Amino acid sequence: MKFTKKNRLRVFEGFAGYGGASFGLLKAKIPFDVIGYSDIDKEAIRIYSYNFPDVHNFGDITQIDEKGLPDFDLFTGGFPCQPFSTVGKGLGELDTRGTLFGDIIRICQEKQPSYILLENVKGLAVGKHKPTFNKIISELNRIGYDVDWAVLNSKNYGIPQNRERLWIFAYKGKFPEGFSIVPKPIELKYRLKDFLDKEPEKELYRTQKQIDRIKELHNVEQFVVEEPLCYDYYNRKLRTDAVCMTVTPPEHNVIRIVEPLKKGVEQFRKLSTNEHFRLMGFKIDENNQEIKFPPEMTYAQLGRRAGNGWDVNLVGILMKHIFSQL
Repeated sequence: MKFTKKNRLRVFEGFAGYGGASFGLLKAKIPFDVIGYSDIDKEAIRIYSYNFPDVHNFGDITQIDEKGLPDFDLFTGGFPCQPFSTVGKGLGELDTRGTLFGDIIRICQEKQPSYILLENVKGLAVGKHKPTFNKIISELNRIGYDVDWAVLNSKNYGIPQNRERLWIFAYKGKFPEGFSIVPKPIELKYRLKDFLDKEPEKELYRTQKQIDRIKELHNVEQFVVEEPLCYDYYNRKLRTDAVCMTVTPPEHNVIRIVEPLKKGVEQFRKLSTNEHFRLMGFKIDENNQEIKFPPEMTYAQLGRRAGNGWDVNLVGILMKHIFSQL
């Protein structure tokens, strides 16, 4: 399907976050209009409205009157992943947030968009959560959609981040013969160092006393590297492949950057805000800033939204690939 300036893709962003679908469509250079979005997270709304001030927020998706929504062609949504994650309590459907998928079905059954793109953690499709995943697919089938899905990793599409996410694409009717949601992998030409700030803020660095304490707790003799590398605080190991572990909200406190010694002193720090978002697919440098940050937002608030967001580089590749086949 080819969209043009006269035939623009109409989009509704459910669970919109910072607008990962919109930024991805911009990356893919697909002409589109967002007829509205839905989110209740105050931090996400601040970022979204700062970047897309003319788009209306319909608020809590559970309270949306589906009959009152404008028509749209594509529903997108990264519905809350906490209940399905393999990290944490693993509550699955026992968590009431799992029922939010029912609101997606309710809205799409009424509006009948041609396309639905959903995202979640890869754990939704395996193990004890497989019955929940199968139910999601069957519900999409029930309301008239053909479904394809895949687990895609950001590091296979140009971003040095090991971020595996489940992508589900539903098409009204039947897929063309040979359709596949999986884009051709892209050789990773970049290393983590290419996504880091040239002059990180001093506040990001740990003191030698803090570093010594970490070495003691983690049984590490010394943090010595030839180039900046990611230290996985949770698993207590240094990634030597020059790829960052999965970007997560700062409260999980698991990503650290180890830099080469400076005058014989170990360098150990947190990611900056810009680094968080570069690893989520945004170009941010002195000449280009694809996402704008509300000036009043804190480091923790912005980092939380990055960790819960979409890799917009991958979204752009995925969108372009999907619509080239329809």
